[in-house]
This record gives sequence, structure tokens and C-alpha cells, in this order.
Amino acid sequence: MDERPVHRDPLALDRAVFVGRDRELAVLGGHLAQACAGRSQVVVVEGEPGTGKTALVQAFLDGLEPGAAVLRASGEQAEEAVSYGIVEQLLRAVERVGGGPGTEVRPADEPPVAGAALVALLDRLRGHGGPVVIAVDDGHWADVPSLQALVFALRRLGSDRVLTVVAVRPHDGGRTDRLRALATGDRGRALRLGGLGVDALVALGRALGSGELPPQAARRLHAHTGGVPLHARALFEEVEPAALRSSDGPLPSPVSYSVLVLGRLSQCPPGARAVVAAAAVLGEHCRLADAVELAGQAGAEAVAPAVTAKLLTTSAAPGGPELRFPHALVRAAVYHDMDLGLRMRLHARAAQVVGTPDDVLRHRVAAAGGSDPGLAEELRDLAAAQVERGERSRAAATLVSAAGLFPDAADRSRCLLDAVELLVLAGEPARAAELVRAVPGGGSAHESFVRALLAFTAGRTAEAEQLLLAAWDAAADAEPGFRAGICDALCHLYYLQLRAAESVEWGNRALAVHPDQSVSLVTSLALAGRSAAPAAQLSTAVARGARLLWTEDHAGAVAELAAAVTALRAGGMFVASLHAQGYLALARHRTGAFDGAVADAEEAVALAEDSGQDWMLARLHSYAAMPHAARGDRERADAHVAAAVAAAGATGLPLDRVGATVAAANVADARGAHARVVELLGPLAAQASGRAGEPGVSNWPCVLADALVHLGRPEEAERVLAPFERRAEELGRHVALAAACRARGRLQAARGDVAGAEQALRRAAEHARSGSDVDTALTDLARGELLRRSGRRRAAADALGSARAVLARLGAAPAVLRCDEELAACGLTPGRAADRAPGALTPRELRVARLAASGMSNPQVAAELIVSLNTVEFHLRNVYAKLGIRSRAGLADRLDAPLRGALRGADGR
Repeated sequence: MDERPVHRDPLALDRAVFVGRDRELAVLGGHLAQACAGRSQVVVVEGEPGTGKTALVQAFLDGLEPGAAVLRASGEQAEEAVSYGIVEQLLRAVERVGGGPGTEVRPADEPPVAGAALVALLDRLRGHGGPVVIAVDDGHWADVPSLQALVFALRRLGSDRVLTVVAVRPHDGGRTDRLRALATGDRGRALRLGGLGVDALVALGRALGSGELPPQAARRLHAHTGGVPLHARALFEEVEPAALRSSDGPLPSPVSYSVLVLGRLSQCPPGARAVVAAAAVLGEHCRLADAVELAGQAGAEAVAPAVTAKLLTTSAAPGGPELRFPHALVRAAVYHDMDLGLRMRLHARAAQVVGTPDDVLRHRVAAAGGSDPGLAEELRDLAAAQVERGERSRAAATLVSAAGLFPDAADRSRCLLDAVELLVLAGEPARAAELVRAVPGGGSAHESFVRALLAFTAGRTAEAEQLLLAAWDAAADAEPGFRAGICDALCHLYYLQLRAAESVEWGNRALAVHPDQSVSLVTSLALAGRSAAPAAQLSTAVARGARLLWTEDHAGAVAELAAAVTALRAGGMFVASLHAQGYLALARHRTGAFDGAVADAEEAVALAEDSGQDWMLARLHSYAAMPHAARGDRERADAHVAAAVAAAGATGLPLDRVGATVAAANVADARGAHARVVELLGPLAAQASGRAGEPGVSNWPCVLADALVHLGRPEEAERVLAPFERRAEELGRHVALAAACRARGRLQAARGDVAGAEQALRRAAEHARSGSDVDTALTDLARGELLRRSGRRRAAADALGSARAVLARLGAAPAVLRCDEELAACGLTPGRAADRAPGALTPRELRVARLAASGMSNPQVAAELIVSLNTVEFHLRNVYAKLGIRSRAGLADRLDAPLRGALRGADGR
């Protein structure tokens, strides 16, 4: 009697035969409970092919309560280069579960823009009643932009009832690394699947109709298969139940999964086999009508035996019934077993069957038996169109296909190098590094430039410099745009290395080759202490804002940069917006709008972290540390300094190291740690050797000179301060001169020259009029200190009182404390200032409160900050509790009006 089970099939992946995995289901249930409690969670389910990742996720979803909103998406190997394929699936899923019409995401959009669209759409499900569960299968085949957008969106969720489950294979070339990093700590976990246990294999055999395996037989099967469900099911299908239950003799070696598939295929009639082969050529899924036509069959009934054999499944689709393989391994077995000639003929005929131009070309490429320059040129044209649409990864894949069809080695290299460059720009450096190994070294300008780009991305700046110089030497006959690109890359590289003269030289060469000016040249000119170019020559808002910042038009810089942040994000240029927001935080800090500076810097840091822009973090953390120090938030200031130092260590760039050092010195200065200031800034002064850069970039020489005066080292202070004063005079930098004159006043006082000190402070007051309130207040503080020390207490008290009033309003706690100490030394008891309510708020709470106080609705605040409505409401509840108010009606009264106005620029935007 034949005991082979016929009513179960290992190829069917039937949900009803899911067994075991109780621990894994409990882990998923625990993270769902945390998500339901308002703590969004991420679980990465990791396992080799055949371990049952898809089955586990499906079993978990099947057990959800009816109120849960499930958003499903799946990666496909054939579509891993299609930008935002996963995001589009999720957007459609939101629409299906009642979230309203979807939002269009364009291939050219940067991942944070697509991520922001996801956050906004998830907000639409707030009234759904239950949690939201995002399930992404085959994440190892998801397109990189979608993964980046998903990570960005998930990091922006806070108190949202969202659980995300992503199934991946262990080795995916780093594609899901940031997702895995997110699934740690209190945000989630990685759940690694191994084989089933012995008891689960017994249950699997029972469910598949093979009867009850004795314990010894079950252990033998477990040892033989490693408990991998796919392999175990193959044995249950192929081996007689009696042989499986027996413990005598060795267990037959399981045939490969592909042989099992092909065995089933061989039992189908010729028409069904032809349809299965056609479907394998068309892809992992296709229209039934297309497969039947390609197979040369008369009607759809030809596919029935293949469906019965569970080699194919059918489903309804908008374009008609669709065929799909139940597992990627099934299609792979059929496709790779096919005779090469038959496969090429089918691909050639498929080009006449499919509808989209991209698919037509794909099949023509697969049908090509050798070189085909005409087809290669068509592919190159297609790649150019894909780049125009922002589909960089897809264009790279198209160029790789084109390279294989060109007979000329130079054409092949050009295609491969263009593909490498596109992959770097698409955020796929691992794939780019792998592909560049296929490029034969020829030393062309193009090759040197692309290899330099890869080297720079990997942090090998010395190698990048040599390759860029080689590219320039070889580019004499290249088109101007390419030559200007080399110049601008060198300008930027030298700027990051603080090689100001070389940076300016290459920036000017770029201008000579192509009439455009970059932010790199603007900042390089400032670094070199040269006058910035006229605003009319600056092509971007960020460049114009940087120029205004370095030339001390701080109010103008705030207005220009605030508008730039809004415009760049609206235009999908997210990374450029982070540059603008970093400069905006610095501009606000210099106007004394410390709360606004904190809000912008903290937001820029968070957005850079969430979008994976790690290379920007050193500078952004440095910008954040200084306003925190000015407010007296020591813990946060120290945390940002530590983060800036760590990020600078990771990039290895001198600019980042110097920025972190100057930020640390400002933090030390705010708390009066003069020896620490000298320890930090002394080496910078030694490197400068008496040369002064652009005073509008940083006044660290004034901070160092002041610390040296406090430590009783006036001659060293003189050597640091004098070059800075001279350069500031030459360039007419009045705010810098106000700081220099304050330091000069303290230096002259330390030398016993009271008249000289008073003269310096009078000049400081004159220069401070060109600045903001904080410059005048700090000058009044310095004058009050001098007057008090020279015995003129009444005049000192007047100056100190004026300074204190402004500094208290601005929230400059360390400077206010200095005023109080000086007033106490005058024999006066300073009046206790009213508590500044915003000081009790976290930076994010302060940012939310200010936007709400400006008249924005909660949805508008959420859109501005790229967070969910739940997050906005959570922060507002905390704000109300801390400020002792019950609604936003009382919010404006508790926030300082001048600071509200400074939040979005002088024009209130």
C-alpha cells in the first residue's frame, strides 16, 4: 500500500501546516503589546531561505485582533532597482485599509521626503481603533531608497501604536543594516530563525499526513535536515512514511529542492510545462494571458495542471488573472534548468508580448547572444531617462546591461563607471565598490574621478585627493561641466581638510571653467580670510545665507536660511536643507536667539541621524553644543560635544575636528573653565602661527585670549588677539571687533592700564551697535566688571543692570550669573528674575510649543517637524503640564514674544 501523502504539498506553503515557533510568536506578541501601549516597535525576522520567515509573519498576522490595520509589502528580486517600490506598496495599503487616497512619491524624491509621506499617511490611521502593523517580506530584495525612507519614517515615530516586522536573509550586502540598528534596545529586536525543534517536526509530519514519527526517528530527521522546514517538508513528500518512521538504516539523502520542482514539472503535460517555462521567463509574476500567449497555447486551461501541481498560483489583478510562483526557488529551478537556446528564444518572443518599454528592453537583452551596439545605445538612452526621473539604482542596472552589449572596451568601461557613480549617489557604496572591480584600469579622467568618489565616500581622503588630481591632469579635452566638477570636488575636499588656500584656488578654477559658485567656495573664501564674492554671483540660497553669516549680517542670514530650509524641503532637496538648518542655528546663536538656535540645531541633528547623513553630524552637534552652553544647559552641551568629537573621529576630517574643538572651548568658556579653554584652543593658535582667517567664521581667538588673561598670561593673550583684531579691522567685521575689544579691555585692565581698557570697551560698544542685543549686553557686562574693579560701583551697577535685563530675557544663564556675582560685589542684591518657563522644556518640546504658539495647527506642526500627530500631541501634553496651563490658548503668554519672533526669521515665516 502506498502511504505517500497526496493531500499536502511542500511547494504550496499552505498556512494550515504552520507548526511550532511558539517562542517567536510570543516575542512578536510582546512587541505588539508595547506598540499598543504607545511605543512604536521594529522587529527584524532574519533567517536563511526555507526557514519559514514568511510563514511565521503570516501566522502572526493571522492571529491579530480584527481592529489591527495591516500594511503589507514585499520585495522582489526583479524589482530591487525600482525606486520606492516598497513605499508605493505601503501607500496603497494605507488607502486599502481606509486611510484615504495615497500620496504620490516620485523616483527623484530623496528618501526623507518619501519617509515624511509615510509618516503623514500613518497619521490617517489614528482613528482606526487598533494598532498599525507594517509587514515587509523579503526585505533583502527591497529597493534601497524604500529602506532608507522606511527607516527615516520609523525613527520619526514616537508614541505611535505601530509595529513594523521585516523578514530578511542574513547576508544582504549591508542593505538592511540601518533597519537592523533601529531594531535594538527599547525600539525592537532582531528575531533570528533557525530550524524547527524535534517536537515541531513531529507536528509537521502529522499535519502533512505522514503519521506520528517516533522520537528516535524525529531526532534522526532533525539531525538530517537541521530542522529547516522547507527541507523537512521535501523529505515528508518524497520518502515513504514507513521509511521515515523506521530507525533502521540511514535516512535517504534528500534530493535538492530544485530536483523536486523539476520532478513535479516533468509530470505535467507539455502545454502546462510550456506555460511554466514562459512564466519563469516573464518573471516572478505575470499576466496569465501573457504566459499562455508566450507558450503558444490555445487557452488558459493549459495552465491548470501546473496550478494543481502547485508550481504556479493564480490570483485576480486589475489587468486580468495573474500567475505567480509560490516561492522564488520554484521559479529559479525552472528558469535555470531551461535549455539556453529555448530561454533566449522565449525572451525574444517575450519582447513582443510585454507592454512596457523597460520590460521590452530587458527581454531583448536576455535574448541577445553577443554584442549588439544598437541595443546597447538604446539601453544607454533608457538609463539617461531613468536618471532624469531620479531612478539612479535602476539606471545603474540598465548601464551594466548595456556594458555587456558593447563590443568596444572603452564603451564598456564608460557604462560601468557611470553605473558606479550612480550607485554612490544612490547611497549604495557596497554595490558600487563591488562593480568597480569589473572596470579595467585605464587611467582615464572619468575612471579616476569615479574611483575618487568611492574613496572619499569610504573616508580615504588622501587617496581621493590623488585620484582627483590625476583626473584633472587627464581631463584637458573633457567637457567643461566635468572639469568644473573635478575642481569643485577638490575645492570641497581641501575645505574639509582646512587647506584654505588650495580650496580657494580650486574653487576659482571651477568658476573659470563653468560660471557657477558653490557653498564650498564661499566657505573656503571665509576660511582663508578673504572677502566673499558679491551676492549676485551666488547661485543658491544656502551660499547666499553662508555669505551673510560670515559677513555678519546675521538678521539677513536668518531670513535667507529660514526661507531656504522651507523651500529646499518643499522641493525635495532634504540634504541641502540640513546644511541650511545648521547654518541657521549658528546664525540664531550669534543673534542671541539661543532657544531658537537650540531648536533648529536639535532638529537638524535628529533629521541627519534619522536619514543616515552621518557625515554631517560632527558639524551639526558642534552647532547644537554652543547655544546649549549659552543657556547653561551643561548636560546637553556636554552630550553634543561628546557626539561631535566622536563623529569627527569617524570622518577623520580636520574641519570636523576643529569644529568640535571650538564647540568644546565655547562650552568650557561658558562655565569659566579657563584652563580647559587654553588646553583646547592653544594648539589651534600654534597652528595658526599668527595668521588670522575670516573673523566672521569664528571668534575663538577672543575666547582664548580672554582665558589666557584670566590665567595671568597677558603676553600670550596679546599674540593671539592682535592678528585677529587686525584682520577684523581690514574686513570691517564689527561684531568680531566688539568681541575683540571686550577681550582687549580685559587684557589692558590686567596690565593695569585702566584708561586703555575703558577706551577698548568704548570701541566695543560702538561696534556692538552693528550687532544684536546680545553683543551690547556682553559689552555692558564687561564694562560693569571694569567699573566695579576700579571702584565706581554706582556706574558699574547701572551697566550690569542693563546687561542683566537683556541676558535674562535671552536666557543666557551663565552670563546672568556673572552679572549677579558682580552686582553682589557692588553690595547690591540682584532682583530675582521671573522664571523663564521655556527653560524647563526639552528642545523638542520647545520647538513644538513655539510652532503651536505661532498659530499652527497640530497637523501643520507635525508636517513642519516631520513627526506624527501622536508625537505632537504627546509633547504638547508635556508642555502644558510643565507650564501649568490647560490649552494652547495660554501658551503664547508663557513664551517670550521676542523669541517667538526669532524662531522663523525676522519676517515671521
